[in-house]
Amino acid sequence: MAMRLLSLAIFSMVLPLAACATGPARYTPPVAEQVHPPWLTGTWEGMAIQVIATRDSAQEVAVTVTFEPGGAWKAMNGASGTSWLINKDWVVLDGAFAGGTRIRYTLKERQNADGSHELWGVGEATFGGASVSLKKTR
Repeated sequence: MAMRLLSLAIFSMVLPLAACATGPARYTPPVAEQVHPPWLTGTWEGMAIQVIATRDSAQEVAVTVTFEPGGAWKAMNGASGTSWLINKDWVVLDGAFAGGTRIRYTLKERQNADGSHELWGVGEATFGGASVSLKKTR
């Protein structure tokens, strides 16, 4: 019973974050209207941590994503695509894995006290739902 209550509590905390990962509507603006902020360009590194409660220990995976000035991005797992900024603090990553499977993440951007930027949200990883946090490294 206690395990069910714990699972329900975790699920209720993660559900609102899942909405962040899907973010605003799946609308894709025309290329001319896509905003590519200069602070996004570069390499971002972080972790994806499993959020589904199980009896097994949570899996953690290192994540690296590189953004180009025009919005193109490439991840260390072979996924790539295009990105743009919406609503001033959401970054949409739209693309596909090498095998053609489409992916789309919407990550919340926040500026830290030191002026650095961080991207975070909940999305799907190879092992299931994952909390993602990325910081710019170069």
